[in-house]
Formats: sequence, structure tokens, C-alpha cells
Amino acid sequence: MSARLEMTAFITPKPGKQDELRKRIKEVVDLTVKEPGCLEFKIFERQDLPGHFVLWEIFESEEALRVHIATDYTRSYFASGLVEKTEVLRLKQL
Repeated sequence: MSARLEMTAFITPKPGKQDELRKRIKEVVDLTVKEPGCLEFKIFERQDLPGHFVLWEIFESEEALRVHIATDYTRSYFASGLVEKTEVLRLKQL
């Protein structure tokens, strides 16, 4: 079994799409936390930049992440056109 995977994603909405993106992200979070390989999946909205989001996610393995990315709701989110930029940091706890 591969090592667990921890990531933080910084999500920048397209101009004028903040409210729609907020709703869509909440829907994805509600479904993702039910996935068997998902250990944590939390979304935060930045107080200094309303409408910009930080996603904290932990999957039990690379395979669990692949399963997550292949779901219809994740693929629909990526295809939604609501996001200007996503920066993903893969992390390792010291």
C-alpha cells in the first residue's frame, strides 16, 4: 500500500464566479468526504480574499486520489469553467 497523500490547494475563481464556485465546491466536498479513500477533505474561504478558497485534503493513497479524480462530480467540477487558477501543494508531515 502506498503512503498517504496530503495536499493543499489554493483556488482562484474566474471573475464574477465566486458565488457559483462556492456552491460547487461545497457540493464536491459533501460527496468526497464519503469516498472510502478520503481521510480529510475540508474547504476554507480566505478572509483576506473573499471568494478565494483553500482546500485541505488527505487521501489514504495515490490510488484513492485517482478514484476521486475519476468521479463524475470531480470531473464536472474541473470542467465547470469556474476556476481561474488552482495551485496544488503536495505535502509531507515532518
